[in-house]
Amino acid sequence: MRLPKRSEREVLKIGEMADELDTTARTIRLYEELGLIAPDRTEGGTRLYARKDLKRMATALQLSRVGIDLEMIQKLAKTREGYQSGQGACSAMLPLLDVLKARVGSLMGDLEILELDLERADMLIRQCSQCPNRPNRKDCPDCPVERNVDLSGIARLVWDPSSP
Repeated sequence: MRLPKRSEREVLKIGEMADELDTTARTIRLYEELGLIAPDRTEGGTRLYARKDLKRMATALQLSRVGIDLEMIQKLAKTREGYQSGQGACSAMLPLLDVLKARVGSLMGDLEILELDLERADMLIRQCSQCPNRPNRKDCPDCPVERNVDLSGIARLVWDPSSP
């Protein structure tokens, strides 16, 4: 039996879900293996993802994309189900949420530092916009970027010290 057109059903096949989430089918299968989502299947074995799966997967991907490791994501997704009471689940989940808050705070601090460094690199490198010289030490010995390259880690990455 064939599935109706996508617009006529409440579920998504794996490729459709991958498209919706801007990820790959392999990533979705990995998250399924980790127990984060559990699709239904047709008689032929086609995975069918409900909207709840789409939302869970979107959140898991968002956490992963900002630097939260898969082990933490899996703990968040799976811990509650191992408890018989809300009290037990709450006692187990709150420390995980505290760890997640701390990690996100740390990542935000790192991103703020990176954003400032990127602004400095941008200002330095824009100084070359009207320079007719080749971008190296030999052809541009008075390069303003070279003189100030250590003001930015990103500029230092771009202006490799071993380049001529």
